[in-house]
Amino acid sequence: MLIQGGYSIRKKLMLVLLLTSGSALLISAIGFVVSDWYSLQTSTIERLRAEAGIIGNNSVAAITFDDPDSAQGTLSTLEAEVAIVSAALFLKDGSLFASYKRDGGSLPLEHPDKESGSINGNLFVVAPVKLEGEAIGSILLVSDLSYWKQRQLLHLIIGLGVLLASFIVALIISSRLQRVVSVPIVKLAETARRVTEQNDYSLRAKKLSKDEIGSLVDDFNSMLQQIQEQDAELKKVQEHLEETVEIRTSELTELTLQLEHQVYHDTLTGLANRITFDDRLQLAIDQSRRYGGNLAILFLDLDRFKVVNDTLGHAIGDKLLIQVAKRFSSCIRASDTLARLGGDEFGVLLMQINSATEAADVANKLIKAIADPIEVEGYSLHPSTSIGICLFPDDGDNAETILKNADTAMYRSKDQGYNQITFFSSEMNAQIVRRHSLENKLRQAVREERLNIHYQPRLDTESLNIIGVEALARWTDPEEGEITPSEFIPLAEDCGLIRDIDEWVLKSACSEVLKWYGGETPQISLSVNLSPGKFIRKDLHKMVKQTLSHTGFPGSQLELEITESLFGQESEDAMGVFEQLRELGVEISVDDFGTAYSSLSRLKQRPLNTLKIDQSFVRDLGKDPDDETIVRTIITMAHNLNLKVVAEGVETEDQYNFVKQHGCDAVQGFLFGKPVPAEEMEKLIKGVKYKGLE
Repeated sequence: MLIQGGYSIRKKLMLVLLLTSGSALLISAIGFVVSDWYSLQTSTIERLRAEAGIIGNNSVAAITFDDPDSAQGTLSTLEAEVAIVSAALFLKDGSLFASYKRDGGSLPLEHPDKESGSINGNLFVVAPVKLEGEAIGSILLVSDLSYWKQRQLLHLIIGLGVLLASFIVALIISSRLQRVVSVPIVKLAETARRVTEQNDYSLRAKKLSKDEIGSLVDDFNSMLQQIQEQDAELKKVQEHLEETVEIRTSELTELTLQLEHQVYHDTLTGLANRITFDDRLQLAIDQSRRYGGNLAILFLDLDRFKVVNDTLGHAIGDKLLIQVAKRFSSCIRASDTLARLGGDEFGVLLMQINSATEAADVANKLIKAIADPIEVEGYSLHPSTSIGICLFPDDGDNAETILKNADTAMYRSKDQGYNQITFFSSEMNAQIVRRHSLENKLRQAVREERLNIHYQPRLDTESLNIIGVEALARWTDPEEGEITPSEFIPLAEDCGLIRDIDEWVLKSACSEVLKWYGGETPQISLSVNLSPGKFIRKDLHKMVKQTLSHTGFPGSQLELEITESLFGQESEDAMGVFEQLRELGVEISVDDFGTAYSSLSRLKQRPLNTLKIDQSFVRDLGKDPDDETIVRTIITMAHNLNLKVVAEGVETEDQYNFVKQHGCDAVQGFLFGKPVPAEEMEKLIKGVKYKGLE
């Protein structure tokens, strides 16, 4: 061998140095190339797998909802990845769903059998696309290695250059440079090996010289830096995508729960809705048929709730419904169901009751729950409810019949005067048919203005001169005949027609009374009843003002009658309405005084003009000492408050003489005249003085 030849030791040493260093460098270069190639191939496959995972996650929705266009758009994002030449999405059955191919790239026609490998000199990776742990398809990515091969060739050339330079340096500086040449190469090889073994791209080769080996170290470290940055970026992108997917999944889950809650619950009160109530009722009926037991269904409707909506607005009405729902909820068991069926209607399903008495007890609790006033934005509201009760299986054998019968019983409760409880009976069906028929006829009569007005005279107690008339709505149906006010007025309040009737009566009465006097100022006053809800309306004075302006009727001759129950309102708005009406010259009287609770402080605070003693007290004058005391007290109290007093329902001379003796200002009743049409009243007032009593 050359080392054993006849060369000098220096040369041998130099030759040994050259051979040793060259061999070491050559081995290191070969090891680096092999390691670099292996690392390149491994990192490329791992990067392809990471990219495949990201693309697969982004394609779940597209495959799930069969949206190839969306999948194609997701694959098109690979355009930024220069090394990826083609990609394909396969469905679970192996059929192609969407694909992407860069110019010059190729795409396998069939789904590869392996998870990774090479196709036509290119690396490929196949990864499953999973939804909730189940594979719904797969993603194929193909990478072109030409770019990386060029870099490998460059590194090889650099290595050869370093190897040649090492030989020259070793030849020049001899054995002293052995360590300078060998140590950096060894260190570099060690670093390359650690990078390969640990797959840790944060490792760096220590630079021990500034020669070609040092440059090789710089290039090696630079390569590691690039690989590390790209790896970190991929990890960051993957983490971001995973976080985004998690957030979107959480949002979708929450939205699904919200939608599910909205489907089965009332959005305003949070109670069960009609769908849930019907489902639970049907389930309860099925269980009752199978295992036995009785059920009770309560149908609730708030009394005169439409007045609140029409006068105070739907916002106040909604808040009232929320408060009512809360109070109702405290009255039922956890096993029962309380639902808002729509508008102001509620339903209660009572499970496993032993008797009708239990259902009645619950109904009484519901009525008492809203007996106390409910404060809503400054208004003290006094709701009540009418309840119909139907029992299973006694009152029906299916859900539809039971609900219909409970609704029928509820309407019977309203007919009995509100805030009542009624059990269903078969006779009610005919009554509810009549109620619905009357409601339709009343709507048509109001729309076509086929109601009429009767007038009842009011006389001065001393002179018996007619000083005023009260306008009273009357309805005569072509088929039914005369319908009493006690029947059609509550019906009008329930179906929302009372407002139109009140305004029509006011306008028509003003016009007719003016007509009696040829358009001149009437010598009598006109009294018109208005529903309590109108006095809560902030625009009532505008309606009255427009009526007076349109008809020409003087406000000083108009009196508006209100019921005593209005004094339960604590709102300052009601007080404001009183003041606005007084500014128009309109007088205000309290009708049926003494039948409801009114504190004297409220009575004093209101700008009133007249109290009308309810006929229930006048009826027993001369027979009941208590009623006589009440009438005397009302007259004295009213006069002390500078209010006029009218006695209603005077039918006998004894009644007349009693109220006259105690200073009542005016009288009204059948003794002096029943309500009559406008033509008859016109003739009566022109008689100047009532001649029935002398």
